[in-house]
Amino acid sequence: VLEGAREHNLKGLHIEFPLQRLVAVTGVSGSGKSTLMQDVLYPALARHLGKATETPGAHERLLGADWLSDAVFVDQSPIGKTARSNPASYVGAFDALRALFAEAPLARERGYGAGMFSFNAGDGRCPTCGGSGFEHVEMQFLSDVYLRCPDCDGKRFRATLLEVKILRGDRVLSVADVLELTVSEAVQLFGSDREVIAKLQPIVDVGLDYVRLGQPVPTLSGGEAQRLKLAGFLAEAAERQARTSQRLAQKGVLYLFDEPTTGLHFDDIAKLMRALRKLLDAGHSVVTIEHNLDVIRAADWVIDLGPEGGETGGEL
Repeated sequence: VLEGAREHNLKGLHIEFPLQRLVAVTGVSGSGKSTLMQDVLYPALARHLGKATETPGAHERLLGADWLSDAVFVDQSPIGKTARSNPASYVGAFDALRALFAEAPLARERGYGAGMFSFNAGDGRCPTCGGSGFEHVEMQFLSDVYLRCPDCDGKRFRATLLEVKILRGDRVLSVADVLELTVSEAVQLFGSDREVIAKLQPIVDVGLDYVRLGQPVPTLSGGEAQRLKLAGFLAEAAERQARTSQRLAQKGVLYLFDEPTTGLHFDDIAKLMRALRKLLDAGHSVVTIEHNLDVIRAADWVIDLGPEGGETGGEL
């Protein structure tokens, strides 16, 4: 419960957010949605939970935050600046894949552990590009440019490491070949590897099965970055559920989204809604700023601000 919110154009609002539900915050542009979520609610929760945050916007008090273990604001900001960061490593699938390569006969013969197949550390990565597959050229007044590494030709690893292969389906794959697969191709080829599939499933659930496992995260769009973050949270939620069978004994997380459906095809919106429901099924809570009427209709609770924008907004 947020009492007396009066930052910017909010008019001393008393707002209740039901937990373990899908809550939509709606209203015309300028009605106070972002002020409520980004400037008041999230910083107030973060401060209560002892996280570093900006000073929360003007409000009297916050009640009921003790029911939460954490609060996470999921926006469209980029995930990482480095080209080494990719979807497979973001959801933890690459750890399971590296373990498979370490089991290969040639890897055992040469004494390669799973760490050798890492492009963040270890001796297996290409020394020229440091495992990113690209050389990063900073441009003074333009967007930075990524050029394919001349030594490894974008494959990220030393040639000796690429000699280690595993057989999946009718394909013989090196670790670089695996990173070139799309998520849907990987799910088909690694169908019998339960750990890999469990980690990749959240990416499929949020409708990003067309991205390549090794695609540099900086090349994703804002909406894709936001959905990849959601996939990361789904992977985390599944892990937590596997660790603790007593769902009631653990406090949930409150996830705040900023228009996650922007620019999505209605088929992708349906996938996104199913993914959000999975978070709810795991005992978490979701509050999202939303304009899409189908999403608003599917919400359990609607907080509508208005009636207009600016001075004439900020009412419940």
